[in-house]
Amino acid sequence: MKTWPGNASLEKTRFGGLSRSLLMSRIRSQRNQTTELKLIALLRNAKIHGWRRNYPLPGKPDFVFLNAKLAVFVDGCFWHGHDCGRNLTPKRNAAAWRSKINGNQRRDRRNGRFLRATGWRVCRIWECTLAKKPHACLQRIVRILNGSSPLTMRAKGGIKT
Repeated sequence: MKTWPGNASLEKTRFGGLSRSLLMSRIRSQRNQTTELKLIALLRNAKIHGWRRNYPLPGKPDFVFLNAKLAVFVDGCFWHGHDCGRNLTPKRNAAAWRSKINGNQRRDRRNGRFLRATGWRVCRIWECTLAKKPHACLQRIVRILNGSSPLTMRAKGGIKT
């Protein structure tokens, strides 16, 4: 079943006469730079250490805390189908996009189940939450790392509110 319009392997682009299919295959993901950089700044300001990026785990988590066996994913609302009310529904080729986003969600669930089954803890942070409530996202990570409640962390000085 064909879901995208046109024939990507035959249509030529203005980029050296490459077919659309070949051109798109050469584009490498730069990851979700703005949200990841924001979380990096939060982690550094809170003096939280021990995280790594680009660690080879299923699902390619954005941040990995090896000692705590914590995988943190920073998910974009559009690509991972977050129902946050931002009205991110595509207008053109909606059925194909819905299929793509549903596939992303299935892959996210499958990778999360695998990581949990192998002893990892998984934390998913949504792009919109990171933008609106960055300290709440940081508190979630700290709470998981400490394995304690927010009240205990405040008493220990683990988070700044």
